[in-house]
Amino acid sequence: MYLLLGVIVFFVWKQEMQAARDISVLRKEYLSHYKFKTWKEPSLFFRFLKRFTDLVVSLIVCITILPILYIVLGLIIKFSSEGPIIFRQKRVGLMGREFTCYKFRSMYLNSDNLTITRNDSHVTSVGRFIRKTHLDEFPQFINVLKGDMSLVGPRPFAVYAVKEFEQIPEYFQRLLLRPGITGMAQINSGRTLSAEEVLKLDLQYISNFYCWNDCCIIAKTLCFADDAY
Repeated sequence: MYLLLGVIVFFVWKQEMQAARDISVLRKEYLSHYKFKTWKEPSLFFRFLKRFTDLVVSLIVCITILPILYIVLGLIIKFSSEGPIIFRQKRVGLMGREFTCYKFRSMYLNSDNLTITRNDSHVTSVGRFIRKTHLDEFPQFINVLKGDMSLVGPRPFAVYAVKEFEQIPEYFQRLLLRPGITGMAQINSGRTLSAEEVLKLDLQYISNFYCWNDCCIIAKTLCFADDAY
């Protein structure tokens, strides 16, 4: 048990040290294009603690809850509409790198590049339920385990949707943290917010990164949050 814990600690520390070096390079590149004031960014200790928590929680979920959900929801999704059980989409994450984001499919086929709104006809009847209860997000614990995402952070935008935000200079700061399964925008009616409002909430989170904030966001997501992106 202690050996496993030690391996996890070493792996996380090494991973976050590399992330810190990458972020330093990205910051210099950014400042060469924009004369922007300094900002508060996550410390190495916070990154380590956050990544360690992500790894432990996602490992537990992937071993216990996710297999059951995959069997139960997978059968329901398969019988309710044509298409795969898991929906895959390219998203933008830490350092602006692209990764494949996983979700339980909640839409009909060929709806992957559409902006989905509440009561959208592209969402299946089963999809409405799993989106409302956030069950469709559970496969993203695999993304967390892989290091693509975190439990809490700015939601990862689809590659095709990033251009709307790239025109805003402060967008760069979202790339300093791994994107999250949930975040500030999702507990504040995320789908009704403008690009500027989403960015403002994301930067507010990045500037006030405390473990307690993550716990509050997760609790509010479970109880009140709208559908995630």
